[in-house]
Formats: sequence, C-alpha cells, structure tokens
Amino acid sequence: MDLSFDSSITAKVVKAVAEFNLINEGDRVAVGLSGGKDSTFLLMILKIFAEHFKNDFKLQAVHVDPGFENSTSEEIKNLSKHLNIELKIIESRIAEYITDADTENPCSKCAHFRKGAIINYLKEKNFNKLAFGHHLDDAVETYLMSIFYSGQLKALQPKRYLSESGIEIIRPLIYLREKIIIEEIEKRNIVINKSSCPFDGNTARAQVKKDFARYFKDQQLFSNLLSAMREKDNQELWPPEEDFQFLSKKMKKYWK
Repeated sequence: MDLSFDSSITAKVVKAVAEFNLINEGDRVAVGLSGGKDSTFLLMILKIFAEHFKNDFKLQAVHVDPGFENSTSEEIKNLSKHLNIELKIIESRIAEYITDADTENPCSKCAHFRKGAIINYLKEKNFNKLAFGHHLDDAVETYLMSIFYSGQLKALQPKRYLSESGIEIIRPLIYLREKIIIEEIEKRNIVINKSSCPFDGNTARAQVKKDFARYFKDQQLFSNLLSAMREKDNQELWPPEEDFQFLSKKMKKYWK
C-alpha cells in the first residue's frame, strides 16, 4: 500500500500534532478504526509518523463491531495486516440495543457505547491516547450544530482529556479538509464499504452537512466559520442572561 503523501498534507497533520501537543515520547496511541474513510486515512498517516517521528510511540488499531449484518471486520483486518499494525476487534451487541423500537437518539447511544468499549480496553492495556479521524469539516459542522441544537458556542477540541479514565482523545486530522481525505483514499483505490448501520445518514450532522454544503464549498465563507471558532478579543456577544426574579423586579419599575 502506498504510504507516500504530499508534504502539504503531512504538514497540516504535523501542524496539529505540534500546536496541540497530540503525540509525545512513549505514548501508547490507539486509533478508533471504524472502517470508514477518515479512520482509514488516519491509520495510514500515523503509520508513517510511527516510523519517522523522533518521538517514539506505540500504535495500534481498535475496532468495535456493533453487530450489524454485513460487518466490515474483514476489510479492517486486511487493512491492518497490509499496514502491519496490531488490531483489536471488540465484539458487541450494540446493534441489538439501538435498533430497539423504544430507543431514542440511536446514533448518540451507539457512539457512547463504542467509545466506552474502547476506553475500557485501553485502560486494561495501559494505552493513554485514543485517536479519532475527525477532520476540519467535522469541526465546523460540530460548531454549527452546537449553535442550532443547544444554543451554545462549542467547538470540537483537537485534544480532550477524560479525567474519569485518564485517557486523552486526540484528533490529528483536525486541519485537513474532507475532500483531501476522499481524494487520497480514491487515489489508492481503497474500497470503503457503505456503513451497514440502518441509521447511517439520518443524523443531525448529516442534515447540517446537506444544508450547508454550498457554504463549505466557498473557501472564504468556510474560512470565516473557521475563524469564528477561535478565541479572540474582537468577539461581541450579548451579556449573560439576568436572573429571572431580579429582572422581573427591574421590569416592574418601568410601569407607573
């Protein structure tokens, strides 16, 4: 498998690693490998880094099989074998649970269970970092979703420490656009099978991606959204909402 990438691509990943201090000497890094294009690309990039970085770190792939029909486990095994990377497949019954008629937010629950299964394994094997394949488009989509669905300004963090487990989640692809990942996967004729999940594509994220597709294609508009995610001095937001009881008293003073 061709693991040579243009320097403009590796530079953006190294920039994220350096700026956010994602990989250090002696780290034990597990890649959450779903079998999709993003985690596949991430595993390939980190394989290069594991061979050429001055910082020596251990790299492994971990996949949680949700239990749907037409599993991608065989493709994941082949990929890991080609890259000569150790793979752990965690069998689960997540599919059985989230397809229950009474289950709400199946995608959220699935993600929660999959992450929990991986975290438990990493703690058992003394891994300290879990790498996910989220890219720049994911980051902007998450920012928009936080505004629309929770009324908050929250960005997808390149690094997040989970104090309850001692595991740190890292996102080395956070500076890469999705289209670059797609191009590199297609260039190598890597076949990415469609997810076997019946809920695939029916999520709030998928809707945001669809609704804002034209903004994401406009580089200037996308750059403005990206800029809005950064902490800076020129933000002009409303002040925090006042206490209701206190505000009610103020309001009454305006009447004769």
